[in-house]
Amino acid sequence: MATNLPWELDAAMLRRLEKRILVPLPDPEARRGMFEMLLPSQPGDEPLPHDVLVEKLEGYSGSDIRILCKEAAMQPLRRTLAVLEDTEDIVPEDELPKVGAILPEDIDRALSNTRPSAHLHAHLYDRFNDDYGSHILK
Repeated sequence: MATNLPWELDAAMLRRLEKRILVPLPDPEARRGMFEMLLPSQPGDEPLPHDVLVEKLEGYSGSDIRILCKEAAMQPLRRTLAVLEDTEDIVPEDELPKVGAILPEDIDRALSNTRPSAHLHAHLYDRFNDDYGSHILK
């Protein structure tokens, strides 16, 4: 079983969990891997600033990063839809504009609309892990 708010589990549930392992926020290497997978650079497109993102998204959860990447990926479609909405004539299917590439400014816009969520409860995760976590030794 997994939960985002383990401190809300009652004592009976906690007794049934053999291992209670806190999965930390993604480190820089994990964030880079997520960006390369979720926002891959396409041949001929302007390369995306993965290095900048790795630094800017310190403290973001994997879910937060996925949401940000989805938001950035929607921007080219929104630009295309805006062009079509401004056209008064019906555009034949074979003349529809192509959806463009994700641009660095699309990422900036996504950053302005997406905030980290896990940092709000960081102290609660740490306290729960200290009290109930399965401290696995390497």
